[in-house]
Amino acid sequence: MLKFKTRISRRAAHEMILLFAKHGNHYHNRSFKTDADVKRAFVQNGIDYEKLVMECRDFQKTVPFFENLVGSTMSSAGGSSLARVDNMSGVTDLDTQGPGTIVLYAYWARFETAIDALDRAVSKSSYSEFQSAVVEGIASIEGYIQYKVEHWNKHHPQQALLDSAENKVRFDDKITRWVPIMTFGKQLERNTAEWDHFVRLRIIRDDVAIHPKSSGYSISYPKLAGQINLFRTGIAWLLVKLHLLFRDIIPARIIRAAYAPDVEFVPDGIQT
Repeated sequence: MLKFKTRISRRAAHEMILLFAKHGNHYHNRSFKTDADVKRAFVQNGIDYEKLVMECRDFQKTVPFFENLVGSTMSSAGGSSLARVDNMSGVTDLDTQGPGTIVLYAYWARFETAIDALDRAVSKSSYSEFQSAVVEGIASIEGYIQYKVEHWNKHHPQQALLDSAENKVRFDDKITRWVPIMTFGKQLERNTAEWDHFVRLRIIRDDVAIHPKSSGYSISYPKLAGQINLFRTGIAWLLVKLHLLFRDIIPARIIRAAYAPDVEFVPDGIQT
């Protein structure tokens, strides 16, 4: 069987708490200049920071104040309505009347779907569910870039970035050419573990999940565990780095996935 380890390292717990505080999608002050500022914020709220770090090594522990548990999708009932308003223009760009739902950001919803599939991949030791997680995870990254492109084009119509049937732009070109334009010169480094793992997962998506090269497939459970662990770096951490590049707040579930404990194969009868 496959299972998540229950604990992460002290260093990982410490870094996770700092990332939640400085860049998470919470509604508290996030203008922390130093790690010490974050620690003082916890102390001011009656929380011993070092004790919290040790508690958060248990991955079920929620980070108080700074971990927003609200997801990407909102629902309405009865005669109520929902709307999304562009913060810069004040214009409503999504709405629904009566019972219905609004997905605030599609990339965020795709990521949540990916994590749900990843959890099933572990609980069921399922390669099929893992493939679904990879497909949705990569779609969430592509969706985030599309979200930034739409925002850019709305506010920079004279420098619009176009991807169409007549002017097809590869995803890698969007990363190398478009991201520096939208971030005014910043680049996503690709000589990293995050990009390498993303590319490895993309091969699985392309050659196994989307365009299978054979009529069947096989995988050992230890190898499946190793591939599942690539999701943390190749999908979740890549999304974190993109958010930081654009100076966007980061949905809590993405931060949580970026610090997820390792998945391991445990033979029947052995306890860890």
